[in-house]
Amino acid sequence: MKNIKNYYVYIFISTITRNIIDIYSVVYLYKLGFNVKDILLIYMIIYFLGIFLSKWFIILGNNVGYKYILMSSSIITGFTFHIIKYSNNLYLMAIFLALSIFTYHPIRHYYGIKLLKEKKKVGNALILIYVASLLSSLVTIKNIDFIYLLIISIFGIIPALFIKKEKVKKIAYPKMIGKSKLKFFIFDQFKIIFILLEPLYLYIIASNLSYVGIFNIVLTIASVIWIYLLVNKTNISKYYRIINIIFTIVLILKINILDKRILLVIALLEGMGIKTNELVSTMNFYNNVNDNIGYLIVSEKIFCVVRVIILFVIYLLPINLKLILYILIIGIFILSFQYKKDSI
Repeated sequence: MKNIKNYYVYIFISTITRNIIDIYSVVYLYKLGFNVKDILLIYMIIYFLGIFLSKWFIILGNNVGYKYILMSSSIITGFTFHIIKYSNNLYLMAIFLALSIFTYHPIRHYYGIKLLKEKKKVGNALILIYVASLLSSLVTIKNIDFIYLLIISIFGIIPALFIKKEKVKKIAYPKMIGKSKLKFFIFDQFKIIFILLEPLYLYIIASNLSYVGIFNIVLTIASVIWIYLLVNKTNISKYYRIINIIFTIVLILKINILDKRILLVIALLEGMGIKTNELVSTMNFYNNVNDNIGYLIVSEKIFCVVRVIILFVIYLLPINLKLILYILIIGIFILSFQYKKDSI
């Protein structure tokens, strides 16, 4: 129980700075003068590196303690924000973003798989992340200086110190991952890339980073309320397909509306849909897992390979950002039919 509480506190504090990287990095890159193709290339490099980095950091965590990888991630994230904001070296930014992402997300998933075995616990973790995301958006709107973000990152180390260190385990790789789970993994990456590029689309429409922050605040408030209802009141498995289909319709409406006030109404609906998707995705990832270290390594490799392929195909196509988002929405629509409870 103490490990779960310490984990909750860590992800809450770390998400405040992390989400500035995860949500707003594409906007910062665009503001530095990189075009959409450049940004796609940067993230292709990031996820290509992730194929290897995710495995190395998981194995390193197994030997020295996963909490120490999380602690190093907090420091790396602070410096990554500084590099994104003040550097113009494409490859340096890609490397630091990769280090920031893959010292955090695979290890967070390790603790998630180990500690969050119930829908309510998964939902509580997501609610904490969303509240921290709201604070991230406020930080972005206020344009808070790098040094304060570094201080927040350092504070994130404190709860990680109290997470119990795991014993070294022999890594057992799964012989196979269930077919339906694998298909869900593949099409879920279309959602991940959509979420990555969405702030850039909003920024191009509004020409204002504060508006992107306000949009995400509205989306986050809807998310917290909706996740609470889903976790405590709803049989999510029963309604996921129809909710996700409605969600794709909302996304299509969104990229065809330019009125900024109407888009904020859309944000309420999108918050419901995207967080239903995220809850189901997390449950699907964490459920029915025994040899979690090997499973995590294989899963992270699948995620990164699929993202690289999607980004590479999009990169080759002579299309604009709006058409890119349409392609990603098609993948999200197909995802509606992939959720089944499955073993690894």
